[in-house]
Amino acid sequence: MDNIYTVTFPDIGEGVVEGEIIEWLKQEGENVNQDEPVVVVMTDKTTVELPAPHPGKIVKHYYDVGQVAIKDKPLYEIELSVKIEKTKANDEKVVSKDHTVKQTRIPKDCGIGIKALPSTRKKAQELQIDLTHVQGTGKGGRITDEDLILHKSSAVPFMEEGDQVIPHKGIKGLMAKKMAESKRHIPHFSFFEQVDAERLMKLRETFKLEGEKLNLEVTYMPFLIKALSLTIKKFPEINSSYDEPNQQLILHHRHNIGFAVSTEYGLIVPVLKDVQNLSLNDLIAKYCELKIQALHNKLQTDDLKGATITLSNFGVVSKGGGLWATPVINFPEVAILAAARIQKQPVIKNDTVVVKSILNLSWSFDHRVIDGETAAYCSHYFAQVIENPAVLLN
Repeated sequence: MDNIYTVTFPDIGEGVVEGEIIEWLKQEGENVNQDEPVVVVMTDKTTVELPAPHPGKIVKHYYDVGQVAIKDKPLYEIELSVKIEKTKANDEKVVSKDHTVKQTRIPKDCGIGIKALPSTRKKAQELQIDLTHVQGTGKGGRITDEDLILHKSSAVPFMEEGDQVIPHKGIKGLMAKKMAESKRHIPHFSFFEQVDAERLMKLRETFKLEGEKLNLEVTYMPFLIKALSLTIKKFPEINSSYDEPNQQLILHHRHNIGFAVSTEYGLIVPVLKDVQNLSLNDLIAKYCELKIQALHNKLQTDDLKGATITLSNFGVVSKGGGLWATPVINFPEVAILAAARIQKQPVIKNDTVVVKSILNLSWSFDHRVIDGETAAYCSHYFAQVIENPAVLLN
C-alpha cells in the first residue's frame, strides 16, 4: 500500500508559531520533487517558500489561501513516490493511504503562552473570543470566565455606516499578536540617554568612503550594533531570556542582534549572529548583505532565528522621525534599544551654549531582570562607546 507523508508547519523563525497561507505552488493531485517549493507562507518576520521533504504527489491541503497555519500542525500530505526509512522522528507522519485525517480548523486563538483553564478556553471558543486580546485578572495573570464576560461586553468596536473594515492579516496581523504577547508577559520600563555623536560621524565618514569602493552603503547601524555587543560584554544580563516557570535567567553567550528593517512587505527583523566575534569591517559587510536580502525578500529562515537582543532605528525616517520612543521588547528577549536620527541640538558645555550632533537613545528593559540602576549604568556605558568610537576598532 502506498504511504502518505504528512508534512507539518515547521519552525521558520524565532518565536514564530503561525503563518498565513499566501499561495499553494502545488495543487492537490500535482507531482512534486524533493526540495521543490510547495507553499508560500507569510509570518510576522518574512515571506518564505516551504519545500517538499520528499518526492511524490500532493494529495491534501490542510489550509486554504488566507488561513493561518499553526506550527507543528499538519500542513499538507504527499503520496510518496519512493520509500523512506521510518524512524521514531517520522513514524507519526507516515500513515496508511486509507486513513482519514480530519480537516484541521483554525481556532480563533491558538492559546500559546496564555494562562487559562481548559474550561475557560472552551468558553472563549464558544464566545468567539481571541484570548490574546483578553487581560487576565486571576492569579499570575490567568484568564477567568469573568474576564471573558467583561471582554465580551466591551470588545465590540464602534462602527458607523461608511466606515471601512481592513482585515489585519499577514505580517501586520501576526506582529500585532507578538507585540500583545510581549506587553502581556513583560513588565516594561524605559530609559533615555543623549549622546554626543560628533566622533562617531567622523569615523563613519571614513568607512563610508571605503564602502563606496566596494559598493557598500555604510550607515550608522553597524557601529551601533558593535557598540551594543561591547555593552553586552560589560552587562551580560541584557543579553538574556527570563524563564518564568522555573524562575531562572538564561544568559546567552552568543551576541545575536536583531535589527529592524522596513520593507514593502512590512517590518522584519534579520539577525546578525555572533557579533562578538566580528570585526567592524566584517560586521558592516554582513549587515549590508542581510539588509539587501531583507529589502528584496530573499532572507533564509535561519537569518530570522536566534535573536538575543534587538536594535531598532527610527532615525531612518528622513523627515521628522521623532526624538524618543518606548520600544516594545521582542519576547522572550529582555531588552531593546531604539536609536533616533542624529540631529543638531544646543547643549551646554563649560557654561556656554554650543551646537552638537546629538544621538537620542531609547531603551526598554524587562523589569524582572534589569533594575533601574543597571539600566542607567548600561546606557551610560553604551554612550561612552559612541562618544569614544575608537574602541569599536579593537
